[in-house]
Parts: sequence; structure tokens; C-alpha cells
Amino acid sequence: MVSDRATATEVEPVALTSALFDDNPATIDLLGFDAVVIPVLTALRQPDLDPITLGVHAPWGAGKSTLLGLIDAAAENEPWVIVRVNPWEFDDQLDVKGTLIAAVLEELEGRLGANEDLKKKLTGLFRRISWSRVGLAVAKGALTMQWDPEMLVDAFNPHEEEGPRSLAQFRAEFDGLLGEVEDVHRVVVLVDDLDRCMPQAVIATLEAIKLFLSVRKMAFVIAADQDMVENAIAAEIGTSRRGDFFARHYLEKIVQLPISLPLLSPADTEAYIGLLLSRAANPDAFEALAGHCARRRRDNRFPLLAEFDGAAFTPSDELLRLAAQLAAGLEPSKRGNPREIKRFLNSFAVRSQIAAGRGLDVPSPILAKLLLLEGRFRDDFKTLLAVDPVDRPAFIAGWEAWGRGADDVPTGIRPETRDWAGSEPPIAGRDLDAYLTLAATLVAASTSTGLPDDLRELVRDLLGSEPLRAHQAMETLATKRPEEQRRVVEALFDETRRADDVEPIIETLIKVGNAMPTVVDDIADRLREGLWARIGTGNAFDLGTSMNDSFKAMARDLVADQSTPESVRIAAHTALEQE
Repeated sequence: MVSDRATATEVEPVALTSALFDDNPATIDLLGFDAVVIPVLTALRQPDLDPITLGVHAPWGAGKSTLLGLIDAAAENEPWVIVRVNPWEFDDQLDVKGTLIAAVLEELEGRLGANEDLKKKLTGLFRRISWSRVGLAVAKGALTMQWDPEMLVDAFNPHEEEGPRSLAQFRAEFDGLLGEVEDVHRVVVLVDDLDRCMPQAVIATLEAIKLFLSVRKMAFVIAADQDMVENAIAAEIGTSRRGDFFARHYLEKIVQLPISLPLLSPADTEAYIGLLLSRAANPDAFEALAGHCARRRRDNRFPLLAEFDGAAFTPSDELLRLAAQLAAGLEPSKRGNPREIKRFLNSFAVRSQIAAGRGLDVPSPILAKLLLLEGRFRDDFKTLLAVDPVDRPAFIAGWEAWGRGADDVPTGIRPETRDWAGSEPPIAGRDLDAYLTLAATLVAASTSTGLPDDLRELVRDLLGSEPLRAHQAMETLATKRPEEQRRVVEALFDETRRADDVEPIIETLIKVGNAMPTVVDDIADRLREGLWARIGTGNAFDLGTSMNDSFKAMARDLVADQSTPESVRIAAHTALEQE
């Protein structure tokens, strides 16, 4: 909604859809994260919470890295040592534990000043870390038969006064060292991207925190997707029910204070999109505009981008309407996720530039509405593309009339599109044929990038709504070479990244696997890796009734996985009992 605004110097954006947005963490709070930063800092200041580990839980793309940066900046004047670590980026993935401990010691070293006694103790702890890598040096040499003499000399010959000590005594000495560093009240370790790590690295990081670094004055803030971390722990110890139970309680033992990073509210989503578009229009005014939003958020005044009294820059009505349109039209799973919002805006920019390059003048709001349909309701967008251009104006007019309350549902359109059809701006009566012709080529390319025409047609038919053509496509695919079958399977998996409802695509993949043994293991592995949580009830039944061992094993694992929805587990169990 665009609210009334006081008179201000209004700068029209040069192109609302020309800018691309990077995926780097923001340095300015655009999302109201101060509501989370404040309780985190409050907890870190509590002297009786010593040591403490806080877990900030949020899905990928929700802004966890940005939050850690804001915590770091807010703690600038605190008597703390801030250590930012990212286990996912550690060069030495074979010794994540040792690398994490070394990172803490290196940061602490800069606060010891000229105190030679403390520096000597710190050096002793560093040697302990080096000694912990002896096993790694031997193991790597044994595997590769390429010995690094300098690494071995350094590892096997610690200073005589230290001796060959293990990390078992590290904790007590580290505790004593921190006790002597009087001007440091806290060492705060900000752990990012733990949910991206392999299971072994996740366990090693948590072990370093719990077993070696969890002493007085130490604090940890772990920003991660809790479900992903628990899955990594469970994967490391096995997939049994006990593994899931252990993973949950293992994490609870380490994290004393869990904090959830909230998804963006509709008002925050609209303001976030407006701020990004405003930055593209006028970068110099961006920080002041972000501050304006923050003040209105604190005062509970909505919408956030409104009432710009005395502002040097005022976003145009066009920009604000577009921000509101996109915020309302994005699918719910993307609406509250900053990364997904940026990705959509980037797709919007690229599509706008392609259209302009073809000489097409499509107003931003019209392009936005069509792109929202394409991204959120892909099958319905394909239905629109398939309508004869002669019949298309009447088809769109009927669709939008139904969206505004008429009773007649257009043929081939899903009920979920009603809100989209009734949304502003109306597109009925506009000449869209040239743009839709362009979009049709881009959809086909994105569906099966690099495929020859015959394989691209098979993908379309396999995913189409005509059973006979899908059956014929399956028979044709079975006659293709294995490498061609794999390319079609890859294209089908690409479709799952863009589809709201992936169950029909998974159903097709299961049918392909049942008919073509050369690709069944690839399909099973890919389903486990990326689509396990999206397997539906019908998919589970198809897996359980399959004659293929790989698919049957998936059905049995669905039954055993307590995180699987009950209806899916029951379907898999029922199918397996029919053997």
C-alpha cells in the first residue's frame, strides 16, 4: 500500500529493474534485527552466564551472517575479544577442531600486549594444537606416500619443556590463561555457516566448543539452521531413531540459550524490497532511508516506507507500488527470506534487460505480475503460453474476472492462482504476445538447458498434463542411450527447483527409474540428497510398491525416519506390507 507522503524532493529511479543484488551480508540493519541483537548482547553481558553458548536458528538465506556482523559491530566498545569463524571455509577440513581452537588463540594473541609471561603460555597452547596434528600428518602420509619432512619435524619435535602432550590438558591451561588476561571480560566466538559443513566438521566444531573451549569468559554464538545441524549429527552416528533422539539432545546440551531469527513480516518484506530498489535508484540516500525505516519500526508505524517529511530523497510512487506488488505476490516461502527476495529481484532484472534487448517495452508492474506467475505457478504459466494467441485475450480476461470474484474457472487453471489473477495491475487487454513468445523460449531453455530438441520435447511431454503423451515419452526415453536418459533426469531435477508442487515431478522420476535401470541409482541418490523432505504420500507409496531395491530401501528409510510426516510414513509402510 502506498501511503500519503509530504512534499519532498522526489528522484525518479532511472530503472527499477536494472540493478543486480549480491548475496553478501548487509552491514546496515534493513530487517529489524536489532530486536535479536539486543537480547544476544544482554545475555553476553551477564556475568553469571559463564561460559555460555547461544544458538541463533534460522533457515538458509534468512540473514544469519548479517546478524553476526551486526552483533560484532554492536560489541565494538565492549571489553571483549570477538572471534569470527566459518568452519565451512577452513582450509584444513581434516582438522576442523584444531583450526577452530587456533583461530581463537590467534585472535587472543593480539590482546596480550607486552606481557611476555602470558605470551609464553599462549605459545605453549599453540604447540599443543600443533601436537594434535601429528596423527593427521601420519595419516595423510600413509595414504598418499608423500611425506612432508618439515611438517613431520615440526609435529614430532615439540620443545623439550613442553613434551608430547595431548589436548586432554588443554582446557585447564586455557582457563588459567584467560583468568590472567584482566582487560578481556569475554572472548565471544561468532560461528557462521555450520549448517553448510559436512557431518564430521559439524561434530568437530561442537566438540571443540564443548570439550576444549567452554571455560570461564568464553561465549559462543552459533548461527545455523538447527534442523540441518541435527541432521548432520544424526548422519554421523547413523540413521536410527536413536540417532535422531541423540542429535537433538546433543545440541541441547551445548546450546543453553536458543534464539529463533524471525521470518520477515509482510511490512518488513515490503520495506526490504523498497529499500533495495531505492538503493539502485539513489545509492547516496540509502543509509538515511534505512534509518527512517528503523525509526518507524521502533515506533510501530506502518508502512515503514512512508511519511518522508523533510527527506532529501523520497522513493517514487512507482517504486513503492512495485515493492508492495512483489511483497504480496511472492510465494510464502520466499516472502520472508532475504536471499530468496534478492534472487527474485535479480531474475526480474535479467528478464527486464532481455526484454529490452529484444526491443520489448513491458512496464515493470506488468513484467512483475507475469514473472510472479512464472515463478510461483509454473504449470499455469505454461498453460497460458499454450493458449492460441487468438484466444489469449479472452482467456486472460476470464482468468482475471474469476480472480476478482466471478464464478467461472478458466479451463486448466489451478484454484491456487486466484489471488494472483485478482491482483494489481490487470493485464487483460494488453498486447503480451511478443513478450510471451520470448518467455516461452526462456522457460524451455531453463527446463532443459543444453538439451537437443528431441530430449527437450520428451521433458515437456513427461511433465505435461496428457497421460497418453507422457506414456509415449516414457517409452521413447527407454530406447535412448544411458547418457541421454541421464540428461533428461537432470532436467527433471532442475524443474523441482522451480516448482511449488514437486510431487508430480518426483512421481515421474520414480516411473523413469522403474523403467530404466541405468538411472535408478542416480535418481534414488538425488532424491535422498535434495528432496527427502518433499516426498509426498503418493511418492512414498510408489517407492514402496516398486520392484527396484533402491526405491524399496528409500521406502523403508521413510518409515524409520521420525522426522517424516506421519501420512508419508504410513503410505510407505502400507506399500511395503503388500509384498
